[in-house]
Amino acid sequence: MTPTNKPILLAAAAAVLTPFAAGQNLQERLNALEKKNQILQQTVDGLTQDVEKIDLGGLVPKIGELSAVLGNSIGVGQGAAKVYDIEQGLSIGGYGEFIYKGNQNGVDQTDAQRAILYFGYKFSDKWVFNSEIEIEHGSTGAPGRNKGGSVSLEFGYLDYMHSDTVNFRAGLLLSPMGLINQLHEPTAFLASNRPQTEGRIIPSTWREMGAGFYGDVGDFAYQTYLMTALDAEGFSDSGLRGGRGKGARTPSDDMSFISRVDYVGVNGLTLGGSLSVGQHGQDNVNAAGADIGSASTMMYELHVDYRTGPWVFRALYAAADIDSDDVVKFNNAQGNAPGDELAESMNGFYGEVAYDVMNLIAPGATAQVRPFVRWEQIDTQATMAPGGTADPSKDNQIVTMGVNYKPIPQVVIKADYEHWEDKNDRFNIVFGYVF
Repeated sequence: MTPTNKPILLAAAAAVLTPFAAGQNLQERLNALEKKNQILQQTVDGLTQDVEKIDLGGLVPKIGELSAVLGNSIGVGQGAAKVYDIEQGLSIGGYGEFIYKGNQNGVDQTDAQRAILYFGYKFSDKWVFNSEIEIEHGSTGAPGRNKGGSVSLEFGYLDYMHSDTVNFRAGLLLSPMGLINQLHEPTAFLASNRPQTEGRIIPSTWREMGAGFYGDVGDFAYQTYLMTALDAEGFSDSGLRGGRGKGARTPSDDMSFISRVDYVGVNGLTLGGSLSVGQHGQDNVNAAGADIGSASTMMYELHVDYRTGPWVFRALYAAADIDSDDVVKFNNAQGNAPGDELAESMNGFYGEVAYDVMNLIAPGATAQVRPFVRWEQIDTQATMAPGGTADPSKDNQIVTMGVNYKPIPQVVIKADYEHWEDKNDRFNIVFGYVF
């Protein structure tokens, strides 16, 4: 080969090999771009998940299995218990009820009775904050013909979740007494109105500042708290409801011990009772400066809630006994007239039963249509202290009959008729919800 042909051959070889080299570089660049695209897609997916977590839908988790357990030791309703179901972060829930009351011999009334928001935050698997903010009667306007409502902290507490057996709670607590006081969402009970026994003897909704423990031991759930006592100055011939402090700069000279135990070893059954003991005189002096006594009081109740198939059975007995000498001192200090005196003991009982007729019409349907009947007897002057005079009108029998309709589990429509012995009858319609 002559020297003059060598450059020509090298040029020809380069021309032939260059496309292959270029093709190889292009493929490498395409592979690199594909890898970058995969990394970018993973980043976008991660950001999407983060957005979903902070989206409102993520803050309102569905009511879970733990939240749906009636009688569990957590001691709050379904909407409020959702915070315990999440791994970590913020939870929002709520409930509400709108009511029409047709009074036989009085003014008919409509009322935006309650609009509730639950705010909970799970800091870790050990620490939980939970709260209920309540708007009652649609407004906080000045009272008058249309009485003003209120905005209140119904409860607000911190939990330390140690184990299934022992957990600690402190803050503004719901008393664990009765069936209604802790589980009072409109979807949790049958009638439009809460039973009188759980409004006047167990003064629902009853909440006070306190601290204590709760948990599950085998087939039993327990709650036990030391709480600020009621203020006896608010006690009356109609019950104990006026003594609630509600955590609002509450007199705290006296405390009460409250404990509850439930048997929950059978699916759908809550069977148990609770006890409250303590003095409620607080500083023992009323607004006029008179000594009202220590108002040593014992409250107790027994309850059962059993739900099996289409049936619901529910019953409760409650009583309150106040030291006789304290009652005499209280009535003298308050200047109560005969018939208007605080009683030495008061008691009440109710039982109710319901059957879901959708079980017959459309077995397996999501909707529930449950006709029900509740019979209640309450006497807030069952036993009078020496020298006291009972008013027969304080002994009431109330029969409530109606229908509880749930098109879906979180929405309820109620219609019922209350027959009061020797008093005005009432017809009620309620629209309620929980989320």
